[in-house]
Amino acid sequence: MAKQRLRPLRILVGTLLMLGLVAGGLAILAQYAGAWGVPYFTFTSDRGSPCTNNFTGYICSPVTLADVEFFGDVQLPADTKVVSGTYRSTHDYMLEASMEVPPPSEAAALKALNTAYGKCVTGHPFPMDITGLTKVCVIANDTTVTESGEPSSRIFTIGTGLRKDGTRVIALKLRSR
Repeated sequence: MAKQRLRPLRILVGTLLMLGLVAGGLAILAQYAGAWGVPYFTFTSDRGSPCTNNFTGYICSPVTLADVEFFGDVQLPADTKVVSGTYRSTHDYMLEASMEVPPPSEAAALKALNTAYGKCVTGHPFPMDITGLTKVCVIANDTTVTESGEPSSRIFTIGTGLRKDGTRVIALKLRSR
């Protein structure tokens, strides 16, 4: 007789235990699925950008300055502000970023761009609107052949110029070959 009275309690405890295990498994899946690469789950990159997986890779948007520097292989001044940016990774990668550098650091930013990518190219189309900008510059590698004669592993177009207030505006487009 006592067993009959305890049976509903045992069923309830068993059901709650099963639901708890399923809920715990789903919580772990939801927390780590993005880092595991499960499509349509999100994660944060090692440098702080929010990213979302898809079936072929992942997309990070907006990107942090640390990600721009990492993927772009360039060291920009610390006060550089990333206005907008996207990093797409599939079997190859593409980085697009718009940045602003305040007047005290604008010369250092141009020097960093020249060091990382080369000198300004004349007669090249600009990857951004240059209305109201002075000292405009485009850095690009259209030929995709390095000085050693080997094909470049990435193709880039960087446009930059100064606003009237002295702020350097940078539009960076970089992709792998």
